[in-house]
Amino acid sequence: MINITHEERLQFLKAHNDIKNMLQTMYECNDVWLSDLGRLEEIQCLLHRVMKFTQSLDEHGNRRYYADYVLEETTDDD
Repeated sequence: MINITHEERLQFLKAHNDIKNMLQTMYECNDVWLSDLGRLEEIQCLLHRVMKFTQSLDEHGNRRYYADYVLEETTDDD
């Protein structure tokens, strides 16, 4: 089980509001700002760190960069 701290909850709240604002801009302007791409990357890193998402590995132990992420505790047997 993952325990999320109050500080992390505040980070998720900020991330949620950032996504809301980015989507609103995209809907209104039919455009994406480059600064939003950096904010999306920061949110993705927050999810990786707190929720323990990681890249899956191939049969040789190499990261599969274009594959979906998996839970950190997931093994090939799952």
